[in-house]
Amino acid sequence: MAELDYLERIKKKYGWESFPFSLDLIPEVFAGKEKILNPIMQQLAFGSVVYIEGGYGSGKSQVLKHMNYKLNKDPAYASRYIPVYIPEPLTREVLLSAFSRFDFKRRIERIGDLVEALDGELGGKKHVVLLVDEAQELAVHENDTPDIVSEKGTTLQWIRALADSRGCKIFLTGLINFGKKLNEMFRPLEDRVTLKFTLERMDVRTTKELIMERIKHFTPESQKPISPFTQEAIEMINVVSGGYPRAILRTCQEAVIDMLTNNRESIDGDRIIRLSGRTREVVMSPSTESAIREGKRDLEREMKAIKDQLAYDKDALNTTELEVLRFLATREEVTPQGAADGCGITQGTAGNILRKLKEMGFVFRKPHGRTHSYTMYSIYRREFTQA
Repeated sequence: MAELDYLERIKKKYGWESFPFSLDLIPEVFAGKEKILNPIMQQLAFGSVVYIEGGYGSGKSQVLKHMNYKLNKDPAYASRYIPVYIPEPLTREVLLSAFSRFDFKRRIERIGDLVEALDGELGGKKHVVLLVDEAQELAVHENDTPDIVSEKGTTLQWIRALADSRGCKIFLTGLINFGKKLNEMFRPLEDRVTLKFTLERMDVRTTKELIMERIKHFTPESQKPISPFTQEAIEMINVVSGGYPRAILRTCQEAVIDMLTNNRESIDGDRIIRLSGRTREVVMSPSTESAIREGKRDLEREMKAIKDQLAYDKDALNTTELEVLRFLATREEVTPQGAADGCGITQGTAGNILRKLKEMGFVFRKPHGRTHSYTMYSIYRREFTQA
């Protein structure tokens, strides 16, 4: 009943037909067209294989969903491209199932059969655009059996063959460095990659664009979109969310519900800070030792509040990465060189692992001379100390 009450109050106050800040992906809505979408869509003209990398909650799936929507609905694209969207881990069986929409007259058992059938079906008039999510699952994991490793290698060969076909463009999304792992597994694929695009954290401008695009989507065309957020609130949303789309939406969701619960008229920056458990001084500029110490405690509280936003998959961590986590769990601050010395790896490898662990939400980083030091959040220490 409370949810229905919220919806009625939202509709009356703002004209929204539904709640704009659910975590559901909305294919029609996209923020960051100039910085993100345009460079990726340009690859339709001359690209072969495109890697799109990003951390958890960075918007990888939204990119593919929006591309799928645009290629299907926009007449300028629909007349030239046929999107094939695959949201699940890719295998040969999944690939063949995705192409079953073409209803080939011949039985497809080999990649050569599929390429020939596609070329015959399309006749050079259209291009298939293969949109593959969760591509990091194609990389070999430590617990993969020999059969699984072989299957993944064969699937990559199929992707390479499709990339060589005149009628197929391939877009793969996955976690940071998935492309490097795939290239190491199957070198011929690297020569066919025409763009590697890394999704960065959103800035304030793009955060505002995401919020307004969501509001516009649920506002009737006859009405002007109304936002409850002040400019300062949007700036604070960008800070406390880290600029990740999923965390931005969750922060907005909590702020709107808080506004309705407490009968507030709008949402300002102070309210976002209070909801996140942080103080203005620490958010804006931790310039003194006391502020830094307080900031550290606040970061711990923030991590507890948004832990579910930074959900991680332990299967995505290899043996070396787990070793670095265990090393961090017993130390207060660790530099890349310290991790390298302690774990018997190169400084470059240590730096890459620490950055990945930061993206996954295990650690936070702060300046340390000319480099950075990394500290594990206390909520994870016991887990990896006992591991």
